[in-house]
Amino acid sequence: LKKARMTYRDVRGGELSYTDENEAKNELLGNQHKNVISTNTERLERSSKRLEDGYRMALETEEIGQNVLNNLAQDREKINNARNRLNNVDSTLTQSSRLLNSMYRRVIQNKVLMFVIGVIIVVIIVLALYGMLK
Repeated sequence: LKKARMTYRDVRGGELSYTDENEAKNELLGNQHKNVISTNTERLERSSKRLEDGYRMALETEEIGQNVLNNLAQDREKINNARNRLNNVDSTLTQSSRLLNSMYRRVIQNKVLMFVIGVIIVVIIVLALYGMLK
C-alpha cells in the first residue's frame, strides 16, 4: 500500500510538474508569438513606408513626365511655326529668283537689241557714205 501511495504521489507529482511544464511552454510560446507578431508588424510598417515612398516617387515621376510632355508640345509648336516661316521665305525667294532671272533676260535682250540697232546704224552710215562717194 505504501508502495502504491508513493507511486500515486509520484504520478500525481509528475502530473503537476507536467502541468507546470505545459504552462511554462505556453508562456514561452506566447512570448515567441508576441515577438513574431511584433517583428511582422515592424516589417509591415517598413513595407508600408516603402510603398508610400514608391507611390510618392511615382507621382513625382508622373509630374515630371507631364512637364516634359508640355515642353515637347511647346517645342513642337515652335518647330511648326519655324517651318511655316521657312516655307514663306522659300516661296518669297523663289519669286525673287524668278523676277531676277526675268530682269537678267531683259537686260540681255536689251543689249542684243542695242547691238543690232548699232550694227544697222553703222550699215546705214556705211551705205550712205558709199552712195555719196559713188
